[in-house]
Amino acid sequence: MAGDRRRAATDPCAVSDCDGERYWLGGPGGRAAATSGLCYAHYFQWFRAGQPADFDAWATTSALPVGVPRGRPATTQVVDFRRIPAAAADEVRFVAATKIGRGDWTPNAGLRRALIVLIEVAHGRITSSLTERPVDDWLLLCRQHWPYTNFDSLCAPYIRRFFRLLHGATDPDPWAADHWRWRDGFEFVLDATQAGATRTAVDWATIPVPWLKEAVKSLARQQLSTSRMSWGTLTQWLRATRQLAQFLTLDGTVPEPSAVTRTAFLDYLEWTRRPDTKASPQLANTAAYLLETLRDCGLVDDLGSAIFLRRGENVHRKTRRPRPFPPDVIERIDTLIVDNPATDPTLRAMIATTRWAGCRISELVALPIDCLQHSEQGHWIEYWMTKTSAWRRLPVPESLAEIIRDQQTRVRDTYGPDAEHLFPGARSSAIAGRTQPWSTSGLRHRLAALFREHGITTSVATGEKISGGDVHRFRHTIGMHLLNNGWTQPEVRDFLGHHSDTMTATYARITDDTLARKAREFWDTNPDKGVDATVERLRARFTTALPNGFCTLPATQRCEFRPNPCIDCSFHDPGGRTFLGAHITHRDQLRQLAAQAQDNGDRQAADLNKTMLDKVTRLIDEIDSDTQESR
Repeated sequence: MAGDRRRAATDPCAVSDCDGERYWLGGPGGRAAATSGLCYAHYFQWFRAGQPADFDAWATTSALPVGVPRGRPATTQVVDFRRIPAAAADEVRFVAATKIGRGDWTPNAGLRRALIVLIEVAHGRITSSLTERPVDDWLLLCRQHWPYTNFDSLCAPYIRRFFRLLHGATDPDPWAADHWRWRDGFEFVLDATQAGATRTAVDWATIPVPWLKEAVKSLARQQLSTSRMSWGTLTQWLRATRQLAQFLTLDGTVPEPSAVTRTAFLDYLEWTRRPDTKASPQLANTAAYLLETLRDCGLVDDLGSAIFLRRGENVHRKTRRPRPFPPDVIERIDTLIVDNPATDPTLRAMIATTRWAGCRISELVALPIDCLQHSEQGHWIEYWMTKTSAWRRLPVPESLAEIIRDQQTRVRDTYGPDAEHLFPGARSSAIAGRTQPWSTSGLRHRLAALFREHGITTSVATGEKISGGDVHRFRHTIGMHLLNNGWTQPEVRDFLGHHSDTMTATYARITDDTLARKAREFWDTNPDKGVDATVERLRARFTTALPNGFCTLPATQRCEFRPNPCIDCSFHDPGGRTFLGAHITHRDQLRQLAAQAQDNGDRQAADLNKTMLDKVTRLIDEIDSDTQESR
């Protein structure tokens, strides 16, 4: 099969009594369903024999034994750890085991040769540890002892990655460096749950203001060490700090902390909104939070201001709009990919699973092989969601259960009974019986190519561009489909595994077909009976009544004050005499609180309550005056 990347996924060679490593998988013409392969020598025997069509019969009767390859020693070279100190030997074992265990390296001849050369050059040149010399010295020494011409392409990458992991695991103070890496670095310092989905390296050297860089680094260390802050949040901090530092140094000088005031920050906010800059105004909110936190924590005591942004300034509302696949695209996906037996079985099973379950891509690639469960109610998929730290359990139809069972059988036949992942990626090893998940980027690229291969690039119905790499649209599709077919939001929330109703409400968009169907049902069952329009408007107002008035803000818009209504809000309606009693009670409470604060010497609390008291009193007077005028 062209492009097959499984590592010894079948027997090494189809010829009996041949233990050579498989070089080629398939039969005449590259059979798509080939399950046996040939080693390098037997492949050329078969090729010179005229490529017999009966591949299996030729491998059984006509293949000749293969001797020891010419020019190679008859014995296998071994890695001899006795030539280096015990501590250095443990370092080699640790790095090799870590790399092989997580699928970065495959235990092959190239790795063995690189380790043999490393041990050979280390013999007599170190006293206890390989970290006594820099990596550049080891590269030079290994180049001198490497007997082949492919040092730069084979040995050098092994040596660089070896010492990158070794230095990351043995660094006594990784916080001091300006370059922070999660992989081969902070993964040995922090909890694995803090990795998150974003593991981008953090380069503090890109911040041109030294005092700001060191302060944010110290704050990041505190938060990463004592809280559950994720690595993705750290990268957001870096971008915000770097953008602020870029503005502060526009004139070529580095300002002192006392020069960073609220006035200067508002100038920075105005600069981010200019069309001739590539700055992001949203990062200004993060920068304001960092500056205020640095002052509160005592990391930078002499900042020019204590507050840089007030609540309600620089508001950026997130508009979440679902992007389901159009119906014609879904039909082509089902016909050309899911129901097509020529589709790669693993990709077919992955698309069929997310087509119904709407898995997040990080969950899809990491689905455990035993995720399929059976009960009296039918088949279920159950797995752990790392994003919400909760279990998800959803029912699946029998057709999908059959596809998953077939995938389980293929994986266990290939990788053994100890396989962990339902969809093994290219780094999985059948020889070691170990599976590794797909990378999310690798799956996106593969699905994008698959969609292009079948011509699924545009929608006939909407004309929009379609990409198979946008896997999350399957989740939008199933969410909107369920809501438009009678499911309630709590039911869809539990089905999709959402943490809150807010996320589920994102999918609550009514399609044109559903809107037309609901309108016809309303016309058939609710004829006009001469209902008073004024009464209906009043009834609609009461549905959004607040403790001390009404809110006339449309339900489709969001308000930061809705959990605790503010009487200054332009959308607030005091409600006339309907809520006069509530306003009077509120006024009496404010009087009592203001008096208590005055007696306790708390001037700030007293001023705050007096301000609110004046507003409520003025509100009551306005209601009384309106009532008298109406009389």
